[in-house]
Amino acid sequence: MIAGPIALILLPLIMAGTVLTFSRWRSLTALLSTGAALVLGIATLTIPQEQPVRVWGEFYIMPGAPVSLLGRDLVLESNDRTAFAVLFLTSALIFFMAWRSHSRSLLIPVGWVLLSLSAGILLIQPFVYAALFLEIAVVLSIFMLQSEEGPVTRGGMRYLIFSTMALPGLLVTHWLLERYAATPDEIELLSTSATLLAISFALILGVVPFHSWIPALFGDSPPLAGVFVLTVFGNTVWFLLLEFLKAYSWLSSHPSLDSIALTVGLILALVGGTLAPAQRRLSPLVGYGALLENGMMFIALGMRNQTGLALLFLALVTRSLGLGLMALGLDGMRACSDGRDDLEALRGAGWKAPWSTLAFAFGGLSVAGLPLGAGFAWRWSLYRTLAGSDPGTMVLLLLTSAGVAVGLWRGVSHLLERPRTPEARSVFPRATREGRLFAFTVLVASLLCIGVSVCPQLLTPLTTRMVDACALFR
Repeated sequence: MIAGPIALILLPLIMAGTVLTFSRWRSLTALLSTGAALVLGIATLTIPQEQPVRVWGEFYIMPGAPVSLLGRDLVLESNDRTAFAVLFLTSALIFFMAWRSHSRSLLIPVGWVLLSLSAGILLIQPFVYAALFLEIAVVLSIFMLQSEEGPVTRGGMRYLIFSTMALPGLLVTHWLLERYAATPDEIELLSTSATLLAISFALILGVVPFHSWIPALFGDSPPLAGVFVLTVFGNTVWFLLLEFLKAYSWLSSHPSLDSIALTVGLILALVGGTLAPAQRRLSPLVGYGALLENGMMFIALGMRNQTGLALLFLALVTRSLGLGLMALGLDGMRACSDGRDDLEALRGAGWKAPWSTLAFAFGGLSVAGLPLGAGFAWRWSLYRTLAGSDPGTMVLLLLTSAGVAVGLWRGVSHLLERPRTPEARSVFPRATREGRLFAFTVLVASLLCIGVSVCPQLLTPLTTRMVDACALFR
């Protein structure tokens, strides 16, 4: 019999070795990874916590069994199960999109290794060792962000630098909290710990002014690899932050938590919404859209109640759809323009790559929080909640969302611009070269996006379960 925590660490590593062995057949590895991630995501939600599950022959898995590894405890709790379900299901979506991606990178094998490390980050106790796993995962993600034929990625190196800067703060925070446990009279240790913790997570999550790696991430890296880092591994960091708030009740009840989260969220939203319309390339537009979403997630956390927590979890579940579609469309348009993504080079490219344009447009609708986009499901609820308590913030968020929408409209208008002269029209391609499988991938992802926008109640059981398991702000 194998314990659940060990299975969550070993199974992704086995999958990483398998897909690396068969990496020559990209379609096989992508579809195999999609199916395996779907199975693991569903299994973590449905398998009973305290009952052994027979997998094959005499091989059993005991999900709730704690494990001691080298003197450190690995514990799988109910809130961890829902977190892993989100991570695996999000990975399945990105692996499915990578099936028809034109960029060649180590996205799938390294992605599985990051899932294994994410299990170590969320399961190991005490938290100081989670910081070490976190740094290992960041270093390995550079191999995913590096294209096989491209130069060294600037966004990935900035991400590595900022994340490495966060490591000392996490380690010192753990030492200060241990010291406070021995000397509870030194109250100032708590404020110092809270400050270091806030700075560390700001560095990892790309909070202004440490955000420059996010727009750069999509400029010179495979777009879907950037989405994996921002969503799957970014969700791991969000879950770790919530674990800190849950474990240290004085931190979640800190009187400045709501004001700090609200301020950080507004700054992120303003930067993303203000700079998005001014971009002359499509890749930074994806990054600034991600900044806007991160800002609104911080605002949902700053509400410090069950409603805000539910909106935060809904954002974690759905944001991979919008960013993934934008990345898939960006990847397709680069393939038809010799790797360029500036607006002038892509002028009229929408008629050469209509499915890539459709993917980018639908993904942008979701990131901007507009109808028919998956992001509209939780963004509209956030606006309605803020309308009664803080209408000024609601208006400001609407304006920042409009900024991303203007940037999207500007980009799509360049993509769909028709040739002006009859000579140019005569050499204009009448058929796309993207292929039926690429069109199928875009249609499936777009229909998922529309389905979540029209029927968000389908995700209510999952988000409700996540809120109940998190047990914060009650």
